[in-house]
Amino acid sequence: IPAGRDHIEAEERGRLMRFELLVAQGKHEEAQEEAESLWLEANDAHKRLYQGLSNALTAVCAREAGQRRGSREIAQRTRHMLAPYPRQVIGLDLDALLESVDEFVLRGEGPILLLRQGG
Repeated sequence: IPAGRDHIEAEERGRLMRFELLVAQGKHEEAQEEAESLWLEANDAHKRLYQGLSNALTAVCAREAGQRRGSREIAQRTRHMLAPYPRQVIGLDLDALLESVDEFVLRGEGPILLLRQGG
């Protein structure tokens, strides 16, 4: 999967932008639903990637609900799920995402990042 989004159809790019906006606004449940929708509808190489994005936000939502152990387990599975992908994929920084999810799961607060801050 390329680093950029030129290979993705316009409607799907729009949905990815919606996902990013929801994450930036801290609307984690809605972002998780958007990623899950992308995952369930995908029938190409993006399917498992979208599943990983959905899982990452599921871990955050679980932590918000006070499910510490469950959120840690989901975050760990998410790392394995996203491990095969390039660190920069479809305009996202997977390391920034995974690190911010881990921090959120640990502390129960903080931003979820899709890009490195300042980068």
